[in-house]
Amino acid sequence: MSRRGLLLFIANSIIWGLPFWLTKIILTELSPSLIVFLRAGIAAAILVPLTWSSGALRRALTLWPWVLVFALAQIAIPWWLTGTAQKNLESSFTGLLMTAIPIIGLFYAFVAGEQQLFTKRASAGLTIAVCGVLLLVGLDGMHGHLNWGAIALVLIATSGFAYAPRVVTKHLQEIPSLGAVALTMLMTAGIWSIPAAISSPKRFPPASIVIAVIVIGVVCTGLAFWIFFELIKEIGPTRATYLAFTNPMVAVLVGIIFAHEPLTLGIACSFPLIITGTYLSISASSRQRVL
Repeated sequence: MSRRGLLLFIANSIIWGLPFWLTKIILTELSPSLIVFLRAGIAAAILVPLTWSSGALRRALTLWPWVLVFALAQIAIPWWLTGTAQKNLESSFTGLLMTAIPIIGLFYAFVAGEQQLFTKRASAGLTIAVCGVLLLVGLDGMHGHLNWGAIALVLIATSGFAYAPRVVTKHLQEIPSLGAVALTMLMTAGIWSIPAAISSPKRFPPASIVIAVIVIGVVCTGLAFWIFFELIKEIGPTRATYLAFTNPMVAVLVGIIFAHEPLTLGIACSFPLIITGTYLSISASSRQRVL
């Protein structure tokens, strides 16, 4: 992987580790549909004027059907699904379920005949990272009864998350990333505008909720998706899905630092495995084939 690709990957890992925690906070006052609307709407309000004046949004409009497909697969549907699921799941557990994204991404690659991605190094890295996550779950476990309906919602969302980067690679490479992101956010906000209005709270939310909404809209959405588009163009759609391994670990660290959650044995043991496995996977040479 190039130095630029690595920097983009690290930046996306950090920024996208925050929404798990922020969403859990915001859900105490707002509905999942309103969260999706606000998150996309804030990003659109910032990006649309900028990209329109530069012409980037107008270029993205020429491929609006594929931008819509990306919006549905990556944002509009999965965000609502995961937000709804987090009503009944811990943020850390929701993040861990996201590690299914690279596995599903590899399935898409296999169906598409992209055998060059299945290298010895990449396969070893993927195996190590998955083992790390299983170790985390095995050592720490989940207390209480698991809501299998909520788990199903997250797994459905992961299918969309794994497919969306392929849309960027195949159909959106030629348009500016910011223009595509701006149109994606505008479409998502439009889709959820009516459900958001119906589910709006009767009282104005506390300042902490407002701040969390602004951060998740500006930083974790507008900025993060521009980085995400650039990352896909730099390292490809399948390797970009390995963010699903690092994001949950950032989410866990954020929980420890800001929410004062304990540093458990599972976290301490699994963290090195997940980081090592991810590095091997995204830096694998396509010249090494699996025997």
